[in-house]
Amino acid sequence: MASVTVRRDDGKSTEDIKWAAGEIEIVERASGPAAAAFIGAGLGVFFLGLFTTLNEASTGLHDWLIFDEGVGPLSGKTTVAVVLWLVSWAVLAVPLWKRNLSYGSIIAATGVLIAAGFIGTFPKFFELFAE
Repeated sequence: MASVTVRRDDGKSTEDIKWAAGEIEIVERASGPAAAAFIGAGLGVFFLGLFTTLNEASTGLHDWLIFDEGVGPLSGKTTVAVVLWLVSWAVLAVPLWKRNLSYGSIIAATGVLIAAGFIGTFPKFFELFAE
C-alpha cells in the first residue's frame, strides 16, 4: 500500500499536523470551585434544618424569624438559610479556588450536611426540642 502525503496551502503535510497534535498539553482544572458550590449547598440545607429545630427550641428566635406575619417563621427560616448558603459558598470559594480536592470527599461532606439538614426538618425530630 502506498503512502500519500498531502500538502496544504501553508506547506505543512498531514504528518506534520499529526505530530503537532501530540504536543498539546491538557491542563486539569482545579475542583475547588465545584467543591465550594457543593459544600455551600450542603451547608444551606444544614442551616435550614438547624433553624427549623432552633425555632422550636426558642420562643425568642421563633418571634425573630417572623419576617412576614402571613407566612410566619418559615419566612425567616428560609431567608436566613438562603443568605447563609450564599455567604458560605462565597467564603469557601476563596480558600478552595485553586485547590484540587477529591470528588469523593466533596460528595461525602455534602451528603452528611444534607442528611443532617433533612433530619432537622422532620417534625418527629424538631418537636423533641419544643418548649
